[in-house]
Amino acid sequence: MEAAFLSSLYQFNFERLLMKYYQEQDILNMERIHDLLEALPGFMRNYVSYMATGSTSRRTIINYVYDIRGFLTFLADSRHMEVSSITAEYLSKLNNFDFDEYFLHMDTYQRKSSKNKSLATTNSEPGKARKLSALKSLYQFLFQYQLISLNPIAGYKLKLKRKKPVITAMNVEEVHSVMNSVETGETLNDRQKAFAEKTKYRDTALLSLMLNTGIRVSECVGIDMEDINWKEKKLNVHRKGGGDDPEVYLNDLAVQSLQDYINIERKCDDPDEHALFLSNTGHRITVRSVERIVKKYSQGAVPGKHITPHKLRSTFGTNLYQATGDIHLTSKALNHSSIEVTASHYADVDRRQRQEAVEIIEERYEGS
Repeated sequence: MEAAFLSSLYQFNFERLLMKYYQEQDILNMERIHDLLEALPGFMRNYVSYMATGSTSRRTIINYVYDIRGFLTFLADSRHMEVSSITAEYLSKLNNFDFDEYFLHMDTYQRKSSKNKSLATTNSEPGKARKLSALKSLYQFLFQYQLISLNPIAGYKLKLKRKKPVITAMNVEEVHSVMNSVETGETLNDRQKAFAEKTKYRDTALLSLMLNTGIRVSECVGIDMEDINWKEKKLNVHRKGGGDDPEVYLNDLAVQSLQDYINIERKCDDPDEHALFLSNTGHRITVRSVERIVKKYSQGAVPGKHITPHKLRSTFGTNLYQATGDIHLTSKALNHSSIEVTASHYADVDRRQRQEAVEIIEERYEGS
């Protein structure tokens, strides 16, 4: 009886700590959104309030506000007006040619470096699709609440270019598109969307864990509840071939997605089932099931790319190496048997970085 009481007391304290964590994260996210709204038209505040009262996550709201801000900034710059002066009525008078102009601009728009230097950049096709989704969401709100009498973007279709299918990893924007698909279900058909709504937190946690740690799909499905060390933000994984280091560290994104899944969605009727990720029948999820989950969300979010669970691991390794240039760190994070294995996998990334290096030194010499 005493053990049962202590266990329930621990669970109560743990859930209270989780609730406090969620509240703190919500406050931080809403503060970021508030800062973004400072220079935007007044209707954007109403739009954010509308989004926040639904099931849309704070992270998705932030991404949408960034995307809409980019569109409003484009309008202001190209029409020689202030962003804050753009009205809902003005937006209702735009047409397909205006939207075509914006997305054509996104192909080669200029962004600024930290030293205010113009840098040429492009938007990927999934990135454009997400921006269109954000704009359609805003227009739908304006029309629903009768702030506009016409919705000019309702029937607008983006002219996406065909993508070459042979890609080994996703870039950052494509990762955002896939995760946004999990959260909103916007790339799914009606049947898939209804089914996915029941497993949204599990699927978010699954993909987030693989994308943020680079663990193999077999390692992912093998995780038990007891393998998670919340205090030190790490977990023990059963390495393929009995690898040397079973410890994997978690960042805040992975921790939050796991906590959301466990606290909100994970239900286990079998007290002997210790698996972290469960199927709809309450048993440990299989590798084949994870493959189907990844395919379901990535097909629409990253058209033209064949994304598998292993490609999520490649995405982690590629983006880590691009961000750090440290092949030793990348090899250690991926738990490769040797650094030569890592180098052979990311030789193309290394080639691109060396090309960028000579361009950087050229700019430095020219500026001296």
